[in-house]
This record gives sequence, structure tokens and C-alpha cells, in this order.
Amino acid sequence: MDRLSHGGIVAARILFAVVFVLNGLGIVDQTIPAKELMERGAPVSLVPVIMLAGRVLELAAGFGLALGVFPRLMALALFAFLVPATFISHSFWLAAGTPAFQGQLINFSKNIAIWGGLLFIAGSVGQPCVLPRRTVTSEKAGEPENRQIVGVRK
Repeated sequence: MDRLSHGGIVAARILFAVVFVLNGLGIVDQTIPAKELMERGAPVSLVPVIMLAGRVLELAAGFGLALGVFPRLMALALFAFLVPATFISHSFWLAAGTPAFQGQLINFSKNIAIWGGLLFIAGSVGQPCVLPRRTVTSEKAGEPENRQIVGVRK
């Protein structure tokens, strides 16, 4: 991978992770999502726990994604978090005919775009990392294995 590609991928992942880190740190107000959770039937006593768990996940996976620590796994974790959060917080179909409809539709669409980015990261092999890591090498790396399946004749 050339330097421009490496730097571009790392920069894109860092920029992508910013939204999750800001949410995790509580810089983005979470009172409306907490209210929406209660309106959708979540037990009132569990809402603070759910919100805290979401923040912890966003912080850990956001920093992991930015730093390149298991970036594919971090992207999948954020995807698993964001899909239900999108349907709970941006259910534009419930706001049809109200002034909130347009904003909810825009935010729903934005989150779908983020889903695509997370899936792209999760599906990209060989993600570079910011932190140095040890690589495991093998003498047979790159050599096809010469195994014979039991019961199959050549």
C-alpha cells in the first residue's frame, strides 16, 4: 500500500470516528435519545444503563477505529450499535405530516450513509493502524496448502 493510500485511509477513519467519540464523551446532548427510548417502551430504570453502555461502546470503538486497533471489529460493533439507534431515534415515518419529518428523514439518511462507511471499513482487508503492532509471519505465507480432502479422489 503506498503512502498516500495509507495516510488517506487512516485520516478517513479518524474523521469518521470523531462523531462516535463526541457522542461517547457526552458532547452531543443525549437527553432526546433517552426520552425516545422511554417512549418506545424501554424501562425507565434501564435507560441510564443503556445510555451509559452506548457511550462506553462509542468511546471504545471510536478510539479503536481511529487508532486502528481491530478496525474491522470496531466498525462492526459501531454498526451493530447504530442500526437500532437509527430506527429508535430517527423514525421519520412516525413524524409524517409534522415539522419534524424533514429533520428525521435527513438524520435517518445520514445514519444509513454511516452504515455504509462502517460496512466498507469492516469489509476492507489490510486496514492500516496508527499504533505499531507486531505481525506474525510464516515460512509458508503465500504458499497454497496442498491438502487432500478425505474421501475425494483426484
